[in-house]
Amino acid sequence: MNISKEGDGLTGVIKMTLEPEDYTPQVETKLKDYRKQAKVDGFRPGTVPMGLVKKMYGKYVLVDVINALLSENLQKYIADNKLRILGEPLPNEELQKEIDWDNDSAFEFAFDIATAPEISVSLSKKNKADYFKIEPDKDMIDKQIEGFTSRFGTQETVDAIEGEEFIKGNVTQVTDNDEPYSKEDVSMLLSKVATESELDTFKNAKIGDTIVFNPKKAFENDTEIASMLGIEKENTELMQADYNLEITEILRFKKSEINQELFDKVFGEGEISSEKEFEQRIIEDLEKQLAPNSDYKFFYDFRDKLVKSQKIELPEEFLKRWLLETNKDNDKVTPEQIESDFEVFLDDLRWQLISGKLMQDNEIQVSQEDIVEGAKEFTRMQFAQFGMHNPPEEDLEKWSMEILKNKEEANKIYETEQQRKLIEFLKETVNLDEKKISFDEFKEMVEQK
Repeated sequence: MNISKEGDGLTGVIKMTLEPEDYTPQVETKLKDYRKQAKVDGFRPGTVPMGLVKKMYGKYVLVDVINALLSENLQKYIADNKLRILGEPLPNEELQKEIDWDNDSAFEFAFDIATAPEISVSLSKKNKADYFKIEPDKDMIDKQIEGFTSRFGTQETVDAIEGEEFIKGNVTQVTDNDEPYSKEDVSMLLSKVATESELDTFKNAKIGDTIVFNPKKAFENDTEIASMLGIEKENTELMQADYNLEITEILRFKKSEINQELFDKVFGEGEISSEKEFEQRIIEDLEKQLAPNSDYKFFYDFRDKLVKSQKIELPEEFLKRWLLETNKDNDKVTPEQIESDFEVFLDDLRWQLISGKLMQDNEIQVSQEDIVEGAKEFTRMQFAQFGMHNPPEEDLEKWSMEILKNKEEANKIYETEQQRKLIEFLKETVNLDEKKISFDEFKEMVEQK
């Protein structure tokens, strides 16, 4: 076997020649395996003449073995020579000779390759960057408190309806029929009543009162109406009928008071002991929730600045060809579409080279422990969306491990942790010009970009 590389720039050609001694042993071994399994009329398994086996399977086996050797030795050559290739090797359209699988004994191949340029990235406090720290405003703090008081509120029994209570009762169809439709223990939430005029039908009614209402007029969702009445929504007669409602229970939602009981429910028993501490903890948590927005803006702004300043030259024609070849089975990827998105692709590739260099030079690594902690943080955020700010450690462990079993999710967490490590490195290394800003100002700034 002879393999060599020509060209010293960003593109080159790898040439490989396979002689009979390189592939014949493997071909023979495979043909023997085929002979053991071949089923040919007139011959017992394993007794088919080798000449017949070669005639039936020889070319297929040869192509299979050559392709396997080609791939294996091409990758080995790239690894042994520490070639930092971009994309994948592509057949050279000019140098690649046509192969005659029936008559050739030596096989010659030529592949175009592109290699990554050598780059140098040096960062220090001389590099300046804006960092926009988002400060929670009063409205955000009040909404968070409102959310907690609502989430941990309670239902209390009241005597009369004011407008948005949860009520229970027994309904009977208003009809001249001897057997009107009826249903006991019907529940309805008056906040879902469609119009104010329909809501007036219920207002001021007390437990024990009977009122007449039409579910079809009062509520908009047919599925909910059918469920409430215990009927099929295709039953238009009962869906559109008037009903007597005997009210048996009225429950009114009452928000939680801002007291020690609420503090314990939200942040854990004994963690907070005053309203001032409660508000301060909310501010701290909001700052933590908003910090990733600040980090990501800083990261992507600095990334764009770094990519532009490096002016990394890339083998553009090869990369266009590689993109087209890689997506040849995708009808949506056309030369025009590749051309349209090419600058974005180049900048992403330049950043991959820069970030890889930064991680290599500064020994930035993502450990398995980092990935596990990243999964836990993701799980913790999921719990927080449902009001659980202090989930038990065993629950975090359990659900984190479940997430990491999914390869796609695990890759996302790895990428997130890699980016987090880069952000930490950049924040520690460059000179940050911190600017305090409201969330509305931040959103406006991002939307304008």
